[in-house]
Amino acid sequence: MDVIKLNLARNCLKYLIQVYAIRRIYLPYYTCSVVWNSAREENCEVKFYHIDKDFLPTEKFEENDFILYTNYFGINSKNCKNLAKKYPNLIVDNSHSFFCKPLGLASFNSLRKFFNVQNGAYLFTSKQLGQVFDVDKIELQPVSMQENYEKFLKNELFLDSQKQIKAISPKVEKMMNDIDFEAESIKRVGIFKQYEKVLKNFNNIQLDLNSGDIPYCYPFSANSEIIKRKLWSKNLVLLQLWKNFPKSFIESEFLNDTIALPLDNAEYAEKIIEIIN
Repeated sequence: MDVIKLNLARNCLKYLIQVYAIRRIYLPYYTCSVVWNSAREENCEVKFYHIDKDFLPTEKFEENDFILYTNYFGINSKNCKNLAKKYPNLIVDNSHSFFCKPLGLASFNSLRKFFNVQNGAYLFTSKQLGQVFDVDKIELQPVSMQENYEKFLKNELFLDSQKQIKAISPKVEKMMNDIDFEAESIKRVGIFKQYEKVLKNFNNIQLDLNSGDIPYCYPFSANSEIIKRKLWSKNLVLLQLWKNFPKSFIESEFLNDTIALPLDNAEYAEKIIEIIN
C-alpha cells in the first residue's frame, strides 16, 4: 500500500470516498460526529451500526458493503484483522491506533492523537486520486487538554473548520522525524497497565491489551457512583469520549460516561490512581 500524508484524519475518509466513488458507507454509532459529517459533506449516504461489548458490529453486512470500523482505543487490532478477512471493503479508522499496521481496503491514523503536533494523518491505500493538494500552512500551538483546556478547545474548533483536503504541513513532517517511537510505545503500554491494575474491577469496559497493540488511552466507564464522584470532585480535566447513548442502545450498558485517561503523562496517571485508591 502507498502512504498519503494529509492534514486531518477526517479528510482521509473524504479522500477514500472520492477515490473509490463510495455512495453509501456503514459507520458505527460510537464514533466522533466529525466522521459522520465528513461522509455527508461528500454526498455519501451514511448507514449506522451498533457494536457489542467486544466492540464488534452487531449486524452482518453484505460482502461488498463499504464499512468503516474504528480501532477503539488502539486495542482492537484483532477485531480489525478478523473483519478485514470477512469484508474486502473494510476501511479501518486508526485515529486511536497510530502504530497499527495497515489493514483492510484502506486505513488512516491521526498524528495529533498520539504526538505533540498540530495535525496530520497518514492514509494507507492502494488507489490514488492522482491529484496534487495544497500544502497545509496553518500554525497552531499544540496543547493537551490537561495543560490548557481553553486553548485545547479553541484548537479543536479551528480544526473543525478545516474542510479542505490538504497535504501535510512540512513542519509536522519534520517534527515526526524527531520522535522516538519505541520509547513512546513503551511508555503508553506501561501507563495503560498501571491503570488496568487499579481500575479493572471498577470498569464497565472489559479490556484486552493484545501483544503489539499500542493504546491511545485507557478508556474508563466507572461502574461505581462513588468512583465517579471521586474523580469529578477533584476538578481534574477529564476527556469524555463522545456522547452518551439512549438506554435503548446496547452501547449504553458499557460505554456511557466513558472518559479517556491519557497515556502520555505519568504524573497525571499517578494522580488518578491516588484518587481512586
